[in-house]
Amino acid sequence: MRYAMPLYEVRYSSNDQWEEISDVELMEDLYKTYDRVTPAIKEMIKGKELRTPDADYRLKWKGGDSEVTAISRQHHSVADSWSS
Repeated sequence: MRYAMPLYEVRYSSNDQWEEISDVELMEDLYKTYDRVTPAIKEMIKGKELRTPDADYRLKWKGGDSEVTAISRQHHSVADSWSS
């Protein structure tokens, strides 16, 4: 049985192009901004883009647009709004 690994993309504030990044790079970037990244990753799995002050992150999709979700640095204060 083959499993597909998730692919992530980033678009830095200074660039309009999306580029692939590894899950390790994603985690390193998110840990610079957030204490806990699990709620943000859950939103990305649901198809939403994660917007930080420095960049936008998303799962790589094979078509269609993602919904953008702005998440503040105090993500613990908005955690309740993440649950659907």
